[in-house]
Amino acid sequence: MASLKSLQTVSGLLTFVLLLTQLLAHAHVVQAEIIDAAETDRFCYPESSKNTRRSCECSNVSASPWGNRALRIDCSYKDYRAADLSLLLPLYIDSLDLSWNALDSVPIFSSDSLHQLNLRHNNVSQLVAGNFKLLTSLRELYLGWNSIGRLEAGSFDGLPHLQVLDLAHNNLHLLPGQLFAPLLVLGTLDISWNRRFNESGEDLYTGLGVNWKLSTLRLDACNLGDLHLPVNAPLKELSLRRNQLKRIPAQLPETLLRLDISDNLLEELLPEDTVNLTQVRQLFIEDMPVLQRVMANALAHVDVLETLSFQNSRQLSHLDAEAFGPIRTTTTKKSALRSLSFRGTMLRTFNSTLAPLFTQLAELDLNGLPLQCDCELVWLKQLPVQTNGRCYKPARIRGMLVSSARGDAFSCDTWPRWAYGLVVLSLIALSAAGIYLIVMGLRPHRGVTMRRKVGAGSPYARVTIEPNRQENPH
Repeated sequence: MASLKSLQTVSGLLTFVLLLTQLLAHAHVVQAEIIDAAETDRFCYPESSKNTRRSCECSNVSASPWGNRALRIDCSYKDYRAADLSLLLPLYIDSLDLSWNALDSVPIFSSDSLHQLNLRHNNVSQLVAGNFKLLTSLRELYLGWNSIGRLEAGSFDGLPHLQVLDLAHNNLHLLPGQLFAPLLVLGTLDISWNRRFNESGEDLYTGLGVNWKLSTLRLDACNLGDLHLPVNAPLKELSLRRNQLKRIPAQLPETLLRLDISDNLLEELLPEDTVNLTQVRQLFIEDMPVLQRVMANALAHVDVLETLSFQNSRQLSHLDAEAFGPIRTTTTKKSALRSLSFRGTMLRTFNSTLAPLFTQLAELDLNGLPLQCDCELVWLKQLPVQTNGRCYKPARIRGMLVSSARGDAFSCDTWPRWAYGLVVLSLIALSAAGIYLIVMGLRPHRGVTMRRKVGAGSPYARVTIEPNRQENPH
């Protein structure tokens, strides 16, 4: 009995302690929510901007993956300066949008829950050491469309969890060594539209400290004439649009799955340009201003290529019949290519040896091509996909879709064009010679003298006109 009473006493004490703990926790949560509400009001609706359009938009959402409470604050288009903002961010804040303001420096915010910070379209010109050191949970940082030209060493210290960094559309040059070394798990880096970036001369990986977990790199419009990246770097996506490259860089990571080399200065695509792109699945060679030819075997090495686009390369006029390598109709191995675009190029015809490759495509875009619809191109009508290609010649079917034009309209001349021209010139020469002979035949011979008898009965005889006597009797 005594032991039973002691057990009941212990059980009662445990129950009391549990209830007391729950009450204290509830009181703490209520107090935290009250404090959080005050901090949120202080940040979102400051006294200087309360009840005006400069107030931020704050909303509570359920953040993934557990559905926990999260606060998202949108302060874009408020014309804020750094001095207008509180450095202590509210509790539970998940994202802060300060784009399109008048910030001339990056405030040193403090928060252990902020995951995304958007500072695009401001007037920031430099970053100082430890600028983000109090944002230890930051995952995404957007600094594009500023005027950042100077970054101190240690600008990105204290960001061990940062995964996305956007520095596009700035004035980056002469970057300090190992600038990106503190970003241990950085997966996406965008340095596009920094036209002086190549002045730094630093290698991204060994010089600037880019980590080996980087999977996406964008270097558009950086005035690059060449680029060397580690072959064994695990990079998946690389964009090099609008640079000064005359060849596809020979030293690129072997793991690349997507490469955009558009708007560069290649005049022709050669086999050596793609020899190292054995794993690329998406290749974009668009908007090329001087590209004219795709040579034989230029695309033979990209066996796993699924998407290929030459769109708007307006000087491209020659595609070799073996540009994709020798194509055998009896082979059991099918190409991985599914999407192919020549939209907006100057290609006029395609060799019929490409028919097996084109037949297996899910998408083929020939819109805007000046197609020569003759007997050599009639096979294009038999493709199972709609190409949107239209005939430019012959004139009788100009503007018609290749798939809509009648098969007998795709005719070829039995003689080459130069033969017709030769026949016409010959006929003109023969006609001129005949006319000349006729004229010469009608002319009198030099030895013939024409004599005319002049007498009273001759029409050339002298005629005397006498006056009329009746009119002049005197």
